[in-house]
Amino acid sequence: MNKNLILAFGLSALVLIGFQTFFAPKATPVQKTEQTETAKTQEPSVKLTVDNTPKVKEKVVTFDVQTPLAKYTFNQNTGNIRSAQVLAYEGKPLQDIIFDSKTDDSIFITVPLVNSYTTSKKEDAENITVTFSGSQGDMVVDKTYVISKTSYLVSGKVTVNNIGGKTLEVPVRMGMTGGINQALREDKYTFGGPLMYDGKKLRTEKPEKLDETVSYDKPTWVGYTSKYYLAAITNSFAKGEFVPKDKKADIYGDTAVQVNPGSRQVVDFNIYAGPKEYELLKGYHLKLEKSIDFGIFAFIAIPMLYFLNLIFGYVHNYGIAIILLTIVVKVATLPLTHKSMVSMRKMGSLAPKMTELKEKFGADKEKLNQAMMELYKKEGVNPLGGCLPMILQIPIFFALYKTLLLAIELQGAPFFGWIVDLSMKDPYYITPIIMGATMFIQQRMTPSSVQDPIQQKVFMLMPFIFTFMFLTFPAGLVVYWLTNNILSIAQQYYINKKAA
Repeated sequence: MNKNLILAFGLSALVLIGFQTFFAPKATPVQKTEQTETAKTQEPSVKLTVDNTPKVKEKVVTFDVQTPLAKYTFNQNTGNIRSAQVLAYEGKPLQDIIFDSKTDDSIFITVPLVNSYTTSKKEDAENITVTFSGSQGDMVVDKTYVISKTSYLVSGKVTVNNIGGKTLEVPVRMGMTGGINQALREDKYTFGGPLMYDGKKLRTEKPEKLDETVSYDKPTWVGYTSKYYLAAITNSFAKGEFVPKDKKADIYGDTAVQVNPGSRQVVDFNIYAGPKEYELLKGYHLKLEKSIDFGIFAFIAIPMLYFLNLIFGYVHNYGIAIILLTIVVKVATLPLTHKSMVSMRKMGSLAPKMTELKEKFGADKEKLNQAMMELYKKEGVNPLGGCLPMILQIPIFFALYKTLLLAIELQGAPFFGWIVDLSMKDPYYITPIIMGATMFIQQRMTPSSVQDPIQQKVFMLMPFIFTFMFLTFPAGLVVYWLTNNILSIAQQYYINKKAA
């Protein structure tokens, strides 16, 4: 019974990790209107349409705008962002963190009919402002990007002027071209691809499985993500769409303005291309932190992330911070684990008597169960005593797993010796092998009442299965699991010695 519970807990972890491996996977900017007096009599409105992202036919002419944090390559013809590159995070230079589709404008703000722009640029101590101006018929459009030298967030606006005599209904489409995160580091344990936040839930789609357009109402931002980096556009969109394209997926956010004759309207937006650091994203008040999917136990995972960073502030080593966080969690759950281990030991001591009962009553399940309950009562053993404390710890385990899996703080963070990046696997597989050995030791020390031969074999295989899986896990996760195993061995040794 006791090892059944350990087996159940282990299989729960396997299910979580397997799902992550094979299947897994905002205060809103206000749209403002500036209205001038209309001197002319309004005539019937003209409704413009935009069906798709414009494709650049002529030779692409680009120019770069660079800050200490990011570099934006603009398409001079379309007024869109051809590519966005993250250059640094926490003072560390970065390489190959580029959102780039290679063939199209990667981040676009599209106004129908206007496909040619002139450019102006000005710079001050804090910002670089780039403005694109274009026109078509009675419509004059300005796209303005204000690029901060100290932030990853770009603020912008689209100004639509109507110099004609008819009201114009102008759609504005913002979005990103499929596959712009392909150059980033792939991670089989987390989702990478297009996503949007609709104010209630994070929506994601795997491009290779997207067969038709999928729409959601009123997203507050749309974007593309990798494990540690995000590119997103924020606005009060009326509709958001995932649109399949050649095994990739474009993502759109649509809004619209009505511009009376002789007047103008302004659509505000923000563009973010940078790291998925929870506190940083939350500080923008745009709900961009929702791009970090901590799962159903986020209410536990987020405080753990804060606590991990708090510890790091004192020890200045994330490997040590993970060990100390594991110790704190272990101490906090000590009453539960102690009760579970004591109960499991008592159950293990009853194994010979349970075998005798099975031999005595054979196939008579009713009498066997009755006799076993009497045995439990006589010995003062609760058969669920080892189960319930373990179940209560499962949310903590899952939350800590998510915390260490998604924390960008671990990227490039060294521990000691050969472990120079806690977000990457152990290059020599030393820690996973030691972790597997500690699982085997813990298993040998844990009393068992399991009598079924098949269950016994499965249980014996678990250290090898976990070792194999952890070979490619981020080193930070392995350090956590290894530390937890060592603490559990010490606790089990104490219980066994006390009961001897």
